[in-house]
Amino acid sequence: MREDALLDCRRFGPKERRRYVLAALERPCTQSELRDALGMSNSGILNLLRRLERDGLARPAERVAWTRVWERTRPEGRSPAGAGQ
Repeated sequence: MREDALLDCRRFGPKERRRYVLAALERPCTQSELRDALGMSNSGILNLLRRLERDGLARPAERVAWTRVWERTRPEGRSPAGAGQ
């Protein structure tokens, strides 16, 4: 994440953090990238990501050693461009 994109979670409420994470997940991000950008704790960002997963908005894409990469899910019925051709 870029330095100028850093947020302080004490100044922003849950809705703003949720919107930020969803925007950031347009490309896969590690849990630690999101945690550092929002200034949250490990348990706080994991809780937020699990709620997004429960709501069908994000999912863990892969895990490399101790690092978990998350991505935004696609809405039902939408496939990547060029799929199925």
